[in-house]
This record gives sequence, structure tokens and C-alpha cells, in this order.
Amino acid sequence: MEQKQVSLNDVYKVLLDLKAKMNKMDQYIEDLEFARRTEEVYQRHEAGEFKQKSSKEFLKELKQW
Repeated sequence: MEQKQVSLNDVYKVLLDLKAKMNKMDQYIEDLEFARRTEEVYQRHEAGEFKQKSSKEFLKELKQW
């Protein structure tokens, strides 16, 4: 296998590119997690698993938090 010499500058550029790609992947992961949770809640809502409250009841419960 032939070895090739590279400069530190070349390695640095590659590392910066990888870092940018990793940051972008982190954002995609966050977006996918948000979409998953949203879909889960939507399915529960469609199945009728949520309680309905009046605005007064909601505000009263919110104050207890």
C-alpha cells in the first residue's frame, strides 16, 4: 500500500469539513426526534386519549405547577 504525505493544513481542512457535517447531522437528529414525538402525540390524539377541559379548569391546573 502506497503511503501519501499530507500537510497539517490539509488534515485541518478535512477535520473542519467533518465537524460541519457532524453539526448538520445533529440538527437532522433533533428534527427527526421532534417529528417522531409529534407523530406519537398526534396518534394518541386521534385515538381519543386526551382529556378535554374548560379554560378555567386548565388555568387552575396550570397554577398548581
